[in-house]
Amino acid sequence: MILTTYDKDLYEKTLKEDAREEGREEGRAEIIAELNQLTKYLLKAKRYNDLERAAKDIEYQKKLLKEFGIE
Repeated sequence: MILTTYDKDLYEKTLKEDAREEGREEGRAEIIAELNQLTKYLLKAKRYNDLERAAKDIEYQKKLLKEFGIE
């Protein structure tokens, strides 16, 4: 027979950490999808300079996301 101890606080802490990490992963996936969509729009419109600037300038990137209604 194997005896184990149950630590409720550790179990709850682990659940919270797992949920937090899952939320981070979902957030990353959403951001990647938005940036991919922005890239497609900019390429289709042949706005290469905007694409290059957006890759370097997060504030400009946010402006473009808003311009294309991606948020």
